[in-house]
Parts: sequence; C-alpha cells; structure tokens
Amino acid sequence: MLEIPLDRSSEVPLYRQIALHLQRMIASGSLPEGYKLPGTRQLATDLGVSRTTVNEAMILLEKEGYITTVGKSGCYVCRNSSKPSDKNNPMTQRTIADLSSGLPDESLLPVQFLCKPLRELSSIAGENLLLPPPLAGLPELREALVKHAALRGIPARPDEVLVTAGGLEALSLLMAAIKDSGARKIYVEELTYPLVLELASKNNLEICTMCLDDPVSSLKNASEGDAVYLIPSFHNPTGRTLSLEQRDSILKQARRTSLVIIEDDTYGELRYGKESVPALKAMEDTKNVAYLGSFSQALFPGFRISYLLLPKWLMDRCLVAKRIFYGSVSSLVQCLALVFLNEGGLYEALDFVRNQISLRMRLFCEELGRNIPIATFEMPLGGIYLWVRLPGIKGSQAASKAEVQGISIVPGRVFSVNSEDIEAVRLSVSALKPSDISSVLSRLRRSWEHEFKP
Repeated sequence: MLEIPLDRSSEVPLYRQIALHLQRMIASGSLPEGYKLPGTRQLATDLGVSRTTVNEAMILLEKEGYITTVGKSGCYVCRNSSKPSDKNNPMTQRTIADLSSGLPDESLLPVQFLCKPLRELSSIAGENLLLPPPLAGLPELREALVKHAALRGIPARPDEVLVTAGGLEALSLLMAAIKDSGARKIYVEELTYPLVLELASKNNLEICTMCLDDPVSSLKNASEGDAVYLIPSFHNPTGRTLSLEQRDSILKQARRTSLVIIEDDTYGELRYGKESVPALKAMEDTKNVAYLGSFSQALFPGFRISYLLLPKWLMDRCLVAKRIFYGSVSSLVQCLALVFLNEGGLYEALDFVRNQISLRMRLFCEELGRNIPIATFEMPLGGIYLWVRLPGIKGSQAASKAEVQGISIVPGRVFSVNSEDIEAVRLSVSALKPSDISSVLSRLRRSWEHEFKP
C-alpha cells in the first residue's frame, strides 16, 4: 500500500497531484531505481480515485522519464535524468586514504574474537536481552567493569559505574552535571578534543586554557567546583602522554582548589610503548576525578559503549541528565560487552589491536621521516594519532593540498581553542593498512613539496 496525500478541494487535478508526489519521492531517492509501483487498479482502490485518474498520472510520469512500463509486469521507477549529478561534488569523490576520522579499517576490527561471545550470548544473558536495563547499566556489567578498571590500577565499586552509549554521551552527561553543580569554568589545553569545546559552550561554561607544565599558575583563578578536562594518555590530537610528575602536580592543584577533573581515557587501553603511566583515577585521593573509559573508538565503533567512574554526588546528577536526555544503553549491547569481558575476548582483542596499531604507527613514522624530512613529530606511546608539525605551511593549506590527492587529514586549527591556523596536522593510522603506508606518504610528499621550497 502506497499512501499519497490528496487535496480534493484543490484546483490541481488529482492525476497531477499523484504524479507530482511520486515525482518528489523518486527524485529524493525514497522510491529507488527499479522499484515496482503498485498496480493501477490497486492504487486507484487505495487512493479512492478512478483507475483512469491513476493511468493519467502514470502516463505523465513516463513521459517525463520517471517511470517505465515493462509489458504486463507493471510500472517501474527508472533513472531520473533531471536528478542533480554528484560527479562534480567533492563530498562524493573517492577518498584514497583516511588519515582523519580515527575509525579502524576492516582488518583491524577484532571480529574473530566475537564468534564465541555471540554464540553464548543468548544462553548466558537470557531474559536480560529482552528487558530494559537499569539506567546506570546492568549490575553484572558494572561489576565486570570494576574488575576491568582494576587492570588499569583503579580502585572502584559497582555503584560508581555508569554505562553510556559511547564517549560523547558520557562527556555530555558530565558537562550537564558539572554545570548543574554550580561550575562556571572549564579548563582545557590550548589544543584539545573539539567537541568538548562545543559541549562546554552549549552548557554556558567559560572555556579557559591551561598549561600542564605550570598548573599552579594556570588554575590560580579557578573557583571551587570548576572543571578541568584532560586526556592524560595518548592525547587527541597530539598523541603525548603526561608524565607521572605532571599528573601528580595537576592532582595536587585540583585538590587545593576543589576542582573536578574529567579524565578522558578513551585510548588508554591502547598502550604499546614500554613506559607505563597510571591513570589519574588510579592515584591517591582522586574523589573528584570523573574517569571515562571506552571500548568504542578503536575496538567496536558501532557498539557505542563506554563507562564512567564517578563520585556519588556526580553520579546522581549524571543519572538525572541521562534519564531526561538518553535513557538506558541497549540491553543487547550491554549483554554482549558483559560476555566479551567475562569470557576473556576483550583482552585477546586488545592484544591484537595494540600489536596492529603499534606496527602501523612505527611504519608510518619511519616512512614519514623518509618522505617528508622537514616534518617534525614524536612517536606516541600509544593510541592512534600522530601530531605532525609542518614548518612553513598552515595546517588548513596542508589539508587542502592533501585532499586533492584523495587523502583526508585534519588541520591543527580544528583542535585550537582560539581557532589558530597552526602549522600542524593530526594524522590517524587506524584506517591505513600497512601495505598502503608508503604510497600514501608519497602522495602527501607530492602534495606538499612545492610549499616547502625556499
């Protein structure tokens, strides 16, 4: 049954109303090429019009090239020659290499480790698959996440765990909660995750920059209850990792000023460097640290599952915001995460992804140094991002030149609090197969080489 709105009091004939509505649906793609329209007798009955009216509409559509009649089979939607062509639209041009999004390529998705959990899901999860979960998350999953956090050295209790549909939801909840608690400012680094700036603005929080090498001076004007947003390990965009001394200095200043620290540890599981640095939440006296952990970004971007470890006063406010804006995370996703944790699949998958990302990052840095020697960078201790400084070329210009070669990268300006067009870009290695690294960097060299000439 195909419903078409008809205005029987209109001066526009009914057959033309039918034809115009079908034309709009075909042009928009709602009725795709090859779609078989209902028979004229059926359509006339459904719409309460004569079959002659429907026939006239079909004749008009066929005349204008929207449908074709195939013998006694019926009317089919055909390619609409009047539909705008996308061939000159840069958004539809093929991207040869994605160095921007941070999404993994298909070979990096640990699908092989999902087979056993998927087989056992229904028998283990039972009725939990079909019933709505508690707002904070399934009790069994919250307990499993506490055990998982212990591997990062974090002491926590199940009632401190809040399961969220990805890291962005977690950050949205935290911003709403700290605003509700009376915060007026949020302190960030001069280069930071851009969506945090948008969330802060939406919550009317004043954005202040801080220097991590001198937190005492940076936070001297902070008020009790204000917040600090940090990515201590494998920073987005710079890839850097804060030293133990820096972490301790920031925590001490935050305690003196009674600040809330949002620790974004989205990539904390992807350490491949030799140096181990604990999470902020694992250090002493961190009652005002809100910890964000995630399996989404590098492992299962389609699952959208993350978790927060929160002090009670912040948990209560986050639950209020979650109830109003988001609701519970899917029972199916939570049950799968639970089985994946309990059966050990997560740790096998993490080892696989760590090794793959480490290999790609090492090869990428080696090839980058050979192909573009003027570029300066430091190989990170983990994560998927590499921050590359390009003396003499603005990041936006470098990104535009790369796009011509079919390579997407992110200019440094995107991460700048002041939108400064920095001579740097952020590159991601997760979507880049090792076999493609050399050719992609050769393309980048060709796109930038004229800019570096004296």
